[in-house]
Amino acid sequence: MIPAGYSRLFAAAFMGAAFVNAANAQDTVAASQNPDGIYTVFITTRQGDCDKAYHWMISVSGGRVTSAGDTPMEASGHINGGAVDLAFQRMGQVATVTGRLAKGYGSGTWMSSTMGCKGSWRALRQG
Repeated sequence: MIPAGYSRLFAAAFMGAAFVNAANAQDTVAASQNPDGIYTVFITTRQGDCDKAYHWMISVSGGRVTSAGDTPMEASGHINGGAVDLAFQRMGQVATVTGRLAKGYGSGTWMSSTMGCKGSWRALRQG
């Protein structure tokens, strides 16, 4: 059985515009594909003895991901061309996260062999 403090780490886990002309459309598309910002991540556990739902914040800058706010784990990884490849860890517990991110919204799956859990996530850019 996984201690509750560790399971909170993973228990819970990342939206268009009309364009007026081609120049504005290209600028808007480029901006919407830039993943930089603060995201709320909602995690759902589908398998294992981890908490069933949880959320936390991450920061993306230059495609690099770090923890943000009062987050109980260390986030690391990157978002490249919309592909999400991250790891979250705390006190020896590790989860890997994969998925897609576009236009301020993301989703995918996560799994932790150290905790024996896996599930899905979704994220929404704030502001």
